[in-house]
Amino acid sequence: MALSTRVGGQTYPTKPVTIIVPFAAGGASDLVLRTFIDTAPAVLGQPVVVQSRPGGGGAIASDLVARAKPDGYTLLFGHSNSNSILPAVEGRSKGPDDLIAVCRVNTSGTFLLVRADAPFRTFGEMVAWARANPGTLIVANTGPWSAVDVTWKRMELEMGIHLRIVSYPGGADALVALLGGHVQAALLAPPQSLPQVRAGRLHALAWSGLERHRDLPAVPTAAEQGFDKTLSVFKGVMAPPGTPRPIVDRLADGFRRMLATPQAIDGIHRLGDEVAFLGPEEFAAYWRAEYETFRDLGRLLRRP
Repeated sequence: MALSTRVGGQTYPTKPVTIIVPFAAGGASDLVLRTFIDTAPAVLGQPVVVQSRPGGGGAIASDLVARAKPDGYTLLFGHSNSNSILPAVEGRSKGPDDLIAVCRVNTSGTFLLVRADAPFRTFGEMVAWARANPGTLIVANTGPWSAVDVTWKRMELEMGIHLRIVSYPGGADALVALLGGHVQAALLAPPQSLPQVRAGRLHALAWSGLERHRDLPAVPTAAEQGFDKTLSVFKGVMAPPGTPRPIVDRLADGFRRMLATPQAIDGIHRLGDEVAFLGPEEFAAYWRAEYETFRDLGRLLRRP
């Protein structure tokens, strides 16, 4: 039997809960969320309805949730891009001062990917090609000052290359662009990239994690190849400011239980990610530290 929380004389939740994804359907955030959300009725006593509201690098959805009624029925599936980087670097979207941390769901690295017919087969060969052809290598971005954008800018700065960076609304769009030959390289999360690598359509040059990815152990890490500055990103649940603490705790407990099910663990593993749950206090501290890291990086990497 689901646990209950009494708020204002009513048991929460008494109706479906909406969680808004700030990126396009079919992207990594959407895929991760849908691996476990259908267990919500058994855990929370109500379904969770997923809505995609892409735009503005995640700022549109973040602003929408920040203005929502703080009753626990409108949540955000937040992300490092929209909720750490944009507020830290550009002062837009919503960060840890504007939304309440409910729980972290996972963290994820990215694969550096090229088409299977690319003229380079290693990270070093790609860098050498870019140096020999300045401004010619076209790479997919997922919004200004996203984690992907920061990585490309660092790569330009530290590898002495010049890239043509083309922005897309989210990872799903960047994947389509790469598969279609509109760009030559992309940084994508495992849920999007692994099926394409396994199918032979894409080739992985590097992985951003500290250790090689368990599903592609032959792919060297970026650090092994002389580029050790790629950052992982988080996905987590956030609530509007003013949401009562009993509701936050109820939600955090519910998501913790959903993520502990074999369905969630196996589903997220199949996407190439790991569950990395943090409760409200731990997630808030993690989020704050990441926000401050990107604020410092923005000062270093901001272009004139």
